[in-house]
Amino acid sequence: MGVYDAMSNAVVGLQAQAYALQNISGNIANSSTTGYKSVETAFQDLLTSSGTTSTSQNSAAVQASSVLTNTVQGNIAATSVSTNMAISGDGYFQVQSKVGEVDGTVLLSGTNYYTRQGDFTMNADGYMTNTSGFFLTGLPIDPTTGNPSGSTAEPIKIDTGIIPAKATSSIAYEANLPSASSVASLASTDLNSPSTVAGYITASDNSTFLTKSLAGGSVTAYDAQGNEVTLNLRWAKTATDTTTGANTWSLYYQSDSAATGTDPEWTNVGTSFTFNSSGARTSPAADSISLSGVTVNGTALSTMSFNYGSNLTQYNSGTTVTQTDITQNGYKAGTYTGLTINSEGMITASYSNGKTVDLYKVGIYSFDGDSELLAISGNAYQQTKGSGSPYLSSAAKISGSALEASNVDITDQFSKMIVTQQAYSANSKVISTANSMMKDVLDIIR
Repeated sequence: MGVYDAMSNAVVGLQAQAYALQNISGNIANSSTTGYKSVETAFQDLLTSSGTTSTSQNSAAVQASSVLTNTVQGNIAATSVSTNMAISGDGYFQVQSKVGEVDGTVLLSGTNYYTRQGDFTMNADGYMTNTSGFFLTGLPIDPTTGNPSGSTAEPIKIDTGIIPAKATSSIAYEANLPSASSVASLASTDLNSPSTVAGYITASDNSTFLTKSLAGGSVTAYDAQGNEVTLNLRWAKTATDTTTGANTWSLYYQSDSAATGTDPEWTNVGTSFTFNSSGARTSPAADSISLSGVTVNGTALSTMSFNYGSNLTQYNSGTTVTQTDITQNGYKAGTYTGLTINSEGMITASYSNGKTVDLYKVGIYSFDGDSELLAISGNAYQQTKGSGSPYLSSAAKISGSALEASNVDITDQFSKMIVTQQAYSANSKVISTANSMMKDVLDIIR
């Protein structure tokens, strides 16, 4: 039976080498496929008879099986497409497939697949899809907190419409008012309209006011329709307690730059600020005040919170206001201009008004048993019992405007192809040799 076994083993050997050649050909064919992972071939012997001693055992047939190289990193190269992504480290993008369309609405499978093919672009519906047709998923970002909303990823769909205007509702302010006694003070007797010091400054008193006050900075604010106005601020020292050394300041904003005569040009915010001899603010006690009814050159602004916290002081710093920060939270309407993706997978939309909005966080999913994933068409995988369940990984990073190349080494594949060819030829030689031996046996009985 040895000759028959030899011929049988050779046939199995031919099949195994053909299987290996199939994997080699597939690797070479996908050498330019983005994120492709080569499939190697492992050979395992199969004993036809275990024998009773080591000396009675025969050489066995062979079984070929595939081995995935999912954990072998491919080279990462930069691209000019902002939505392209490459993973550096172990992990996969989570994607879903399209199953149909109803009344123009895309229907997705709801089944999650995993891929490293990150050549994503935005389709006509705003979905992020790769060239294999899979839809990228991500965690939506809560616009209020800036953190991911929930723990369930959903297909990423980008709204490329106009971002509406937002009225200024908060101003952050940091400044130090000079404590030097030489700083000019503003008294009622300095003005032609002395009764208006606490309420407003008329245009006719503007020159005197500019001399007796200090510039406090300016900021561009927005109304509900996105109209922008420049909010100019000035500080005036309006009282000094000679006994305690405390100083009281008033804050004004320019309400009408075109005012004339007795028309108000500068308006008092309505709150006095008092600092003790040590430079600390004693009044108001709150860390912010509310500015309501603010109108600048005819444009009415919404009620705003003027926030200074512990950053409004009065120390000796020369004779000017040392204003270190003045920012606000409003903006005008803007049109969509593009996307950026950072290393943490945060997708951020940019708008023509300079505003950026975080939209989604792309998760990187890992498996404990990468080699047990089941490959499907489209350079993707699905989980199996052997692979275990996916989990979010924080070790891998994403490179935006980049793609991961196939990890196929053409030189290595050519070398393996030569070895496979030689092994295939050798197996065919075994068959011809066994056939010749069988003929010799048959010739004995003739």
